[in-house]
Amino acid sequence: MTKENSDRIKELETKSIFQEDAIERLSNEVRIQQIEIIKLKDDVDQLMNTIKEPESSTKSDEKPPHY
Repeated sequence: MTKENSDRIKELETKSIFQEDAIERLSNEVRIQQIEIIKLKDDVDQLMNTIKEPESSTKSDEKPPHY
C-alpha cells in the first residue's frame, strides 16, 4: 500500500467517524422532538376536550342564571 492510499484511507475513516457521530446526534435530537410532539398533541387534545365539555354539558332548555 502506498503512502497516498494510506492517507486516503485515513481521511475516509475520519470522515466516516464524523458522519457516524453526526447521525447519532441527529437521531437523538429527532427522538427528543418526537417526544415533544407527542406531548404537545396530548395537550391539544386535552384543551379541545376542555373546550367541548361546556357545550355538551349545557342543556338547551336550561335558563341562564340571571333569569
